[in-house]
Amino acid sequence: MFIKGKKVLLRAVELGDADVLQQMINDEEVERMMWGYSFPVARHQQLKWIENLSNEKSVLRAMIDVDGSAIGTIILSDIDMRNGIAEIHIKLANACERGKGYGTDAVSALVAYAFDELRLNCIYCRIKEDNIASQKLFEKCGFVKEGCLRSRVYRNGKHHNFYEYSILK
Repeated sequence: MFIKGKKVLLRAVELGDADVLQQMINDEEVERMMWGYSFPVARHQQLKWIENLSNEKSVLRAMIDVDGSAIGTIILSDIDMRNGIAEIHIKLANACERGKGYGTDAVSALVAYAFDELRLNCIYCRIKEDNIASQKLFEKCGFVKEGCLRSRVYRNGKHHNFYEYSILK
């Protein structure tokens, strides 16, 4: 099954996506903007991770595909069917793919799928306070800033605030 946007196709993670996934997780600029943390990942580790993926009921992982090339990943995590909520995450592989509307299209397509097919009611995300591009992306998709999570993540020698955004069906 595919989730189709106007510009992108959201599809399952395949072994052939190892390079782009490894590039993103090892990209200091990309990881600096994320909520959690990661360690450097070797190709064999990335392949093993993909091979061990399973269909989890609480996580939907998809590659963002443009014209047959994976350019990033988008995830719904902590899917709570009882309460109708989930968290959304997006990463684009490199700066040359940013600013072309691919992220906006991917978020819009996944949110529509979550509301229409999964019957969720609220999708939320957490965005680092200095990640202005992501704030603009989610606001463009209709997300509303709900508040500030103060000193929530430690990066580059100091604690950083994150903003929580959400969109309701």
